[in-house]
Amino acid sequence: MPQQGETAGARELAAQGRVEEAATALGRPHRVEGVVVHGAARGRELLGFPTANLDVTEGGEVPEDGVYAGWLLRADPDRGAEAHWPAAISVGTNPTFEGTERTVEAYALDRDDLELYGEKMAVDFVYRIRGQRRFSDVDELIEAMHADVGRAREMMDTAEKPEAS
Repeated sequence: MPQQGETAGARELAAQGRVEEAATALGRPHRVEGVVVHGAARGRELLGFPTANLDVTEGGEVPEDGVYAGWLLRADPDRGAEAHWPAAISVGTNPTFEGTERTVEAYALDRDDLELYGEKMAVDFVYRIRGQRRFSDVDELIEAMHADVGRAREMMDTAEKPEAS
C-alpha cells in the first residue's frame, strides 16, 4: 500500500532500490511502516546487531533486496521522547541462512537497548549501500555487516532528520 502522496514513478524507483531518486521525486525519503515482530533473534544472539523486524505486509512498497542506510522511527512519536534513530536496514531473505521469507530489519546504529516489540515503527530509506548477497559463512557475513554499519554511520552523519509520520 503506497504512502499518501506517492507517485507511481517514485514507487517504481523505490521498488528498484533507487531510494535516493525516489526521495527526489517524493520530496522526502521513501517510507514503509509496520509493527515490530519477533524474528529468528540471529541479529541479537549470533551477529551482534540486534534488529527491529518489521511486519510490513500492509505498510508500503518495500525496496529491492539489499542493505540501506536510513532512519528507524516511531510511527507514533507520543510513545516515547526519542522518536528516531539512524539505522542500517536489511531487506531480503537472509540467503546466508537459507532464508525464504522476505524481511525488513533495521539496526538502530550503536543501540542494543531498544525494546520495540509490538510497536508500530517506520523505516525511511535514505541511501542504498549494496545489493543482497549470500556469504560463505557467518564470519564473512559479520565482517560485511561491520562494513555496512560503518558505511551507514558515515552516510547518516549528514542526513537530514526525518519528519514525523
